[in-house]
Amino acid sequence: MRLGFIGLGAMGLPMTRHLLEAGHQVTVASRSRGPIDRAVSLGATEGAGPAAVAGGADVVFLCVPSSPQVAEVVTAMLPDLGPGKVVVDCSTIDPEVERRQHDLVTATGAGFLEAPLSGGTAGAEAGTLTLMVGGDEVTLEQVRPAMDPFAGRIIHVGGPGMGQVVKLCNNLIYAAQMLATAEATALAVKSGVDPGKLHEVLSNATGDCVAVRTRLPVPGVLPASPASNGWQPGFMTDLMAKDLDLALAYGVDVGVPLASTAVARQVLTAASVAGYGREDFSSLAKVVFALSGIAGNGGGEG
Repeated sequence: MRLGFIGLGAMGLPMTRHLLEAGHQVTVASRSRGPIDRAVSLGATEGAGPAAVAGGADVVFLCVPSSPQVAEVVTAMLPDLGPGKVVVDCSTIDPEVERRQHDLVTATGAGFLEAPLSGGTAGAEAGTLTLMVGGDEVTLEQVRPAMDPFAGRIIHVGGPGMGQVVKLCNNLIYAAQMLATAEATALAVKSGVDPGKLHEVLSNATGDCVAVRTRLPVPGVLPASPASNGWQPGFMTDLMAKDLDLALAYGVDVGVPLASTAVARQVLTAASVAGYGREDFSSLAKVVFALSGIAGNGGGEG
């Protein structure tokens, strides 16, 4: 299958690798030179921008950071879209912006799906991402073989915009989990509880959640956690903050109060101001620890 991929960041580059390994022809474009060179070394073809990628592909994937960037890429591709082509946006953006992109693309006769991702960079590397797909189900079945190489699960959640709504729901829960995990860890550490024992209990009790199992914010407790690896991001603080901004704005639009989301967003702001914006979002725990008078990030240096 002739595929295009625009946006070779921490998620897009490993997704492209899986497509190439599955035997697809992939034409790529990205704003940074290094990822393009890496993709070409894996067998991809470089395209001279979004229009060239769209012109030579049956299915074009987008994976870029923000709503304006998605709109910019879609606008650039429009003259080269038409019947027989499908655009799949794997970015996380505003649901209403996504619906407008759907309308613009489908007006050309092309298909459009949104498929925001969950699983972080680890899931992208392993090819086990969960895709929350909004759009036409028939179109999804047509392009499912192009998604399978990097997906562990593909779930059709509704019409245009619904994939983005579900992704924002997922991320606001994850952020609230992380803040609660950070607060619980600070409370335990300051009281003299062994963080390893805390993790053993929480992961086998009603406090269990993904944040506890993968991101307990004390170095040395979980070897693969960001805290044990210099807070290297599986999902950056600034990106989680962006997603919470989207969720809060959408909550206003539809009349749903998001109190815990607003609190988590405030702590993420503090983390960004403290210089942790490009670290994993679990580094918000360093703000909680500092406010609690806990030295050494709760048990080690990060």
